[in-house]
Amino acid sequence: MNLQLTNKVVLITGGAKGIGASITRGVAREGAVPVIVDRDAPAAEQLQTELQRSGATSHVITTELAVAGNCSQAVDETVRLTGRLDALVNNAGVNDRIGRSMEARNNMWRRCSAICCTATTWRTTLFRG
Repeated sequence: MNLQLTNKVVLITGGAKGIGASITRGVAREGAVPVIVDRDAPAAEQLQTELQRSGATSHVITTELAVAGNCSQAVDETVRLTGRLDALVNNAGVNDRIGRSMEARNNMWRRCSAICCTATTWRTTLFRG
């Protein structure tokens, strides 16, 4: 498959595990430079090592995207590391512990909203400049 991603810088939120890791591997196979943005540093670093062994260049930014300022810092750090940002994959999200007590559901809903809705909007706005 040729997605015309050669040397494109692709920031992938939640890029260290699950669907995000699959996206990261896929864009790396297409010749892109993935920037793995994730709160799980060990998983992100493990994936980066895997990509390096396959000959791909990648970067890791460890941050909590539920914090507004961290979204802009991730974009700024991507540009600092690579000189540009060509594409954004808003993959980060949470859904763990939903269905427990009402208090847990309310707290989880706030966290889910912060990451899945609010942070996605911030990142997209920052990407558009």
